[in-house]
Order: sequence, then C-alpha cells, then structure tokens
Amino acid sequence: MKRPFRAALAAAAVALALPVTGCAALISPQQTHEYQYNGGDGAGTSLDGVDVRGLLLISNDEGKSQLFYTIVNTSQQSARVDISVGSVNRSETVAAGKTVIQDPKNAKSQSKKELIVSGLDAKPGELTDVAVTINGTKQEVPTQVLDGSLWYYKTLAPSDAPASTAPVPSGSATSGAQDSAGAEDEATADQ
Repeated sequence: MKRPFRAALAAAAVALALPVTGCAALISPQQTHEYQYNGGDGAGTSLDGVDVRGLLLISNDEGKSQLFYTIVNTSQQSARVDISVGSVNRSETVAAGKTVIQDPKNAKSQSKKELIVSGLDAKPGELTDVAVTINGTKQEVPTQVLDGSLWYYKTLAPSDAPASTAPVPSGSATSGAQDSAGAEDEATADQ
C-alpha cells in the first residue's frame, strides 16, 4: 500500500470510531443545549435575571392549598414580582442579588406565615396556572397541586390553626411583601 492511501484509511478509521466512542457528545446538541431544569416538584420561570423557582401548591382535605416559592434576583437592580393564584395576590420586591423564600417551615424563609390559597379549580395531581408578573411582564406558569399523601409533604399542607399575623423582624436588605388581604410583611432578603 502507498503512504497516502494508508493515511486516508487511518483518517477514515478515526472518523468512524469518533461517534462510536462517545467523543462526539461534546459537540452534540443534546449536550450543548441550555435548558432550565426544575429539580423535583415545583415549577419555575425566569425573566431578566429574576428566577421564580419551586412554585408549588400543597392542599389539604378542605380544598385549601399552601403556596410555596423562591425568588432569586441575580440582576443588578431590584425587581417587583407579583404572584396570583386563586384567592392570593402576592407582591414581593426583591433587592438585587437577593433571595426571597415563601416557606414558613424553612429557617431561611422571610415569612413565617402560611400563604393559604382557596378557590382553586385544580385537585391534587392536577396542574393549575399561576400568574407570575416580573417587572410588569406577565407569564402563566403551569404549577403542580399536590397533597400530603407523601410523607415529606404531610407537614406542608395548610394547618387548621389560623396563620400568624406577627410581622417578621426586618434586616438590612428588605423586601415588602403584600398579600391579597392588604397585610404587609417586612421580610429580609439576606440569602
């Protein structure tokens, strides 16, 4: 065999072996495509450096649900986020680089008050649309409605006791949160 033929044969062998060995995965569109992954239960959306994560409703037997979410502002300016579902209209102002958590059982949550939603048409196991408005731009986010049948959600269903109305002590970076009843919470955003 002549040298050019051998070189061409070797190049062809390498070209055929490359996809089989998985080395082509580095340039595969499945590997290079950017997508938003929502780990576990909960929905999310993102706009202009503001992420709303872990949107989730946990309901009880009486048809009331507790709303959970986390807002992460990675932008350089404060953001106003409005969340509306059922009977709840919640507004949060999140300082640049800060996080707001709505989960009364989480130590890092800014509010120890349950955010109870009534008037939902969706039952556990279904999706319901939650209106999320970030700096004036509205998006409908399909969100799961779950119940306490899983052990890790049992304590998150709305309690029978009335929610606390005591204000949370404020810190240096605050966000004013207002619910549909007009009660305003001062919440720190020091995460």
